[in-house]
Amino acid sequence: MARPRLLIVDDEPRMTQVLGMLAGRWGYEHRTASDGAEALRVLEDFPAEVVVTDVKMPVMEGVELLSNVRARLPETAVIVMTAYATVKSAVEAMRNGAYDYIMKPFDNEELRLTIERAAEYGRLKQDNAFMRRELGAKYNVDKIIGDSPQMAEVQGMIERVAPTRATVLVTGESGTGKELVAKAIHFRSTRATGPYVRVNCAALAETLLESELFGHEKGAFTGAIKTHRGKFEEADGGTIFLDEIGETSNNFQTKLLRVLQEGVITRVGANHQISVDVRVVAATNRDLRQEVKLNRFREDLYFRLNVVPIHLPPLRERRGDIALLAQHFAKQLSDDNNLPARRLTPEALEALSSQEWPGNVRELENTIERAVILSRESNITPEDLWLTTPSGSPRIPTGPLDTDSTGVVIDQATMAKPLAAFLDEMTKVRILAALDSCDWRKQEAAEKLGIDRATLYRQIKRFHLDSE
Repeated sequence: MARPRLLIVDDEPRMTQVLGMLAGRWGYEHRTASDGAEALRVLEDFPAEVVVTDVKMPVMEGVELLSNVRARLPETAVIVMTAYATVKSAVEAMRNGAYDYIMKPFDNEELRLTIERAAEYGRLKQDNAFMRRELGAKYNVDKIIGDSPQMAEVQGMIERVAPTRATVLVTGESGTGKELVAKAIHFRSTRATGPYVRVNCAALAETLLESELFGHEKGAFTGAIKTHRGKFEEADGGTIFLDEIGETSNNFQTKLLRVLQEGVITRVGANHQISVDVRVVAATNRDLRQEVKLNRFREDLYFRLNVVPIHLPPLRERRGDIALLAQHFAKQLSDDNNLPARRLTPEALEALSSQEWPGNVRELENTIERAVILSRESNITPEDLWLTTPSGSPRIPTGPLDTDSTGVVIDQATMAKPLAAFLDEMTKVRILAALDSCDWRKQEAAEKLGIDRATLYRQIKRFHLDSE
């Protein structure tokens, strides 16, 4: 690995000469400057990873140089050198973001180790910045597809709220993309390199939910064979996404309110508190204002969660986005399944736009995935989509009737049976693949499949997967 660049700043020529000699001996590419102003000019062509600067200098002192470096090169680590009489200035520099300070006269080995640690710190900051950019791109608001006025408002809200610490409540029907909003907020925030933890509150009984979120001590209840860190502890320094918050009990809501108010959690069976620094994004498909009126949701918790509300409209209220979403899914799912690119015909897009989509974006995505996998041609037609009729029953593809090997015409009802069996088999294969990839950790597999744990358990029982 290449040695980092080092800039030495001191108004005493003898000091810069000595430090330059040491830097060369230690293998650093280095430059020198006699004051802060000259240092800033050097940094324009020599963006050093570490700056070692004296505190007291003419023209521009070390603390002012530090402020300028942080503004221009935020990943550069700054070490300040100080004599005993200027220790107060060194402390001020530390408060303003200096990596460390070292006293004159200094021990050469101490200085070398301090520079090495500062260089490693700078590399970590660069890596974190890169990761934030990558994750920010992955969960950019541009990935929230739609150019309708409603979605433009959602995208604007995400941009404004992401850099803040504000608690966010995301509302909307099931399948509208509430978790995508939560991820976009997290990965575009200053917490992007911290953990993102999702909890489906509807998938766990109240007692299990408390243990899952707040943790428990060994022996706290039957089966608690070891101490368990809760999701809030796991999310420390990051974001926790509380999905389906409207499904929780009043008793649990009381405990959650305390966490939001005080920033501390208490594990089940413990007497001590643990401080946590967690940003909360909650989501629900319920009208929490109505739930408050019915005494099913605490009003004080509602206000705590609803600091910044973001509402996702159902797909039927933004029909102009359906074609954009469908084309996006067709390309993405073709790539994901290693298939040639599938394209939706104008007739297919028109058929999609006429549907009600009670399952919203999730239902649309599943429909496109089925069409991408089952279509024999590169163009997806209305017949490939297997959309529903106005009555809600499956629409069997029209066109010439098929015949079996003896030439007997197969009616549509008969055609539907093998297709239903085939789709069931596909579902079973997907569930098994998700379970296997997660070592049968059902919560993790459910999240990977985009369903809640209760639905996964029903599917496991339906397909008798536990016996396989």
